[in-house]
Amino acid sequence: DPRAFVTPERIETDLAELAQRFDCVRTYAQGQGLSAVPEIAARYGLKVLLGVWLGSDRTANAEQVRLAIATANAHPEAIRAIVVGNEVLLRGELPAAEIARQLRAVHAATGLPVTYADVWEFWLAHPELAAAADIVTVHMLPYWEDRPVPSARAVGHVLAVYADVRAAFPGKSVMIGETGWPSAGRPRRAARASRIDEARYVRGFLRAA
Repeated sequence: DPRAFVTPERIETDLAELAQRFDCVRTYAQGQGLSAVPEIAARYGLKVLLGVWLGSDRTANAEQVRLAIATANAHPEAIRAIVVGNEVLLRGELPAAEIARQLRAVHAATGLPVTYADVWEFWLAHPELAAAADIVTVHMLPYWEDRPVPSARAVGHVLAVYADVRAAFPGKSVMIGETGWPSAGRPRRAARASRIDEARYVRGFLRAA
């Protein structure tokens, strides 16, 4: 909903609760009230992975980048990194060269670490992106992969893939930007969605992490 707006009061309520368990939060876009996140997060000792939403609309992309640069430069102490684009290659909305150009532009304008986030296969398919990123941010969602992995084997699968990505990008920090397991839904081959499978995966992943 382009008219949606989240108030600073709502953001503060959420961040105050999150700060009891976490030290960092990730946003996925700019606008609609989200520019207030870094300033409020800093008051609670939280860092922010500041999201820039990129898609096929070049005008909207330019506005997202403009807002992100302004917000990051106003509160650089609160920013852990700027996530320039989320699963854009997965959706087929921009070529890798354009994402790399945006990464370089945001880094040049802010001096802050930049990253791009996508499913791990797309990083391996487009290794040239790493030259423009300080961090390689991968999404690992074993239930949703083209070859779904059952929850009992999912953590081992994630650790193996993480090792493969690190080996593919020596010298780069590799961050898991998304992971998880659904608590309900249809089976995907041997992968089942249930609260038990969700608990098995999340608790196993946290132990491994």
